[in-house]
Amino acid sequence: MPKLELTDKTIKAAKVSEGTRKLDLFDTLARGLCIRVGAGGVKTFYFVYSDASGKRVWNKLGEYGEHTGQFTLAAARKQAKELRGYVAGGNDPAAEKRSERAALTVFDMVENYLTRAVASRRSVDEIARRLRKNVSGKDSEGNPLVDDKGKSTASEGVIGNVKLSDLHRRDLTKCIDALKDRGAHVEANRLFEDIRAMVRWARGRGDLDENLTENMRKPTETAPRERWLTEDEIKIVWKALPDADMRESTRRIIRLCLITGQRVGEVSGMTREELSDDATLWTIPGERAKNKQQHKVPLSSLAMQIILEQQADVEALAARKGRDVPDEIFPSPGFHGPAGADSIPKALKRLDVNGNVLGVPAWTPHDLRRTCATHMEMLGVSPHVIGHCLNHISTTKATVTTAVYARYDYAKEKAEALSLWSDRLTAITSGSGAKVLPMRKNAK
Repeated sequence: MPKLELTDKTIKAAKVSEGTRKLDLFDTLARGLCIRVGAGGVKTFYFVYSDASGKRVWNKLGEYGEHTGQFTLAAARKQAKELRGYVAGGNDPAAEKRSERAALTVFDMVENYLTRAVASRRSVDEIARRLRKNVSGKDSEGNPLVDDKGKSTASEGVIGNVKLSDLHRRDLTKCIDALKDRGAHVEANRLFEDIRAMVRWARGRGDLDENLTENMRKPTETAPRERWLTEDEIKIVWKALPDADMRESTRRIIRLCLITGQRVGEVSGMTREELSDDATLWTIPGERAKNKQQHKVPLSSLAMQIILEQQADVEALAARKGRDVPDEIFPSPGFHGPAGADSIPKALKRLDVNGNVLGVPAWTPHDLRRTCATHMEMLGVSPHVIGHCLNHISTTKATVTTAVYARYDYAKEKAEALSLWSDRLTAITSGSGAKVLPMRKNAK
């Protein structure tokens, strides 16, 4: 077993000789620290010591590297020196780790990953939603995910109670297949990426003995969606909504998604505090926006009408129940927070116009956002202004200089564009055939 002063250079250059399965290199600066090079090139740090019986114990620290969940050489040395002192006190860290790991469940892995690995990421809320809904089936406190009536809102096949020591690849595949079977192919791909990153992280810290996602393939190949509703389809959907099997608040959320072009989760989570006193402006706070940037949405007369009707209905319902008026514009049936954004796609599956009964191919709430953008462009609205209307970071971000110094908010242009689209939408849904004058081509 070669001993030398380990350096990043020697570690990166270390390879297994032909005909051997592994290479162990012991560090001379941190007694007991060893890096094991596997035949596949994976390099893993171990702290090696003798237990009370004199038996040599290999306590795995984690993979070598600088990514989340991996160990740098400096971090491994520090850990080894701390463990050396711990062992000298009569302790057995490997036995303790085995005991702890035996009790770990998939729920623990999910929550540890969310807290320790991705908490600072912009997309942490989306990652948490996917993993809790489709993998653990539990909230951050370990309670089952249920709605106001106690009905489970978790996906089929959740595995939160499975111990990591009993976890198999087929368990992870089952979680992904549940989404594929619902036709949620894009979400299945995203969940696959989340699971793969989480499993790699858990293996790197020693919670799992192997990377269960190794050689797993992406669930499905998907192309960017291009679905948007034509004027005829909009007219059919709009007229079918009143008779659809869904709550009135759900109908209003769908209409507002089309009118404003905002994401369904942003619309369903709208609060009274986010609306201006005259209800002409809706300010989505950064913590609720996908790109974490505050977004001001000018509200057309059509959007205002729908919101005011919803507010009046909620106030009347609160009075009948003897309850305080909730801050949410679209509260859940029991007034326990906002209506769930996930309930909208489910409602659409029950909508006749979402099949072929009325000749309208299937569409999703997000397709309404694309529909709004497409029709605004057809009306002559600049793509740049459309990007600002949608708070779409990819179309509004330019150079670093622009991002730092350009603070114009396009409030006037956004209001004009959304009003123009609202007028056109009114003409489409009323069947009046009224012409709406497009914007000039040189509009910002």
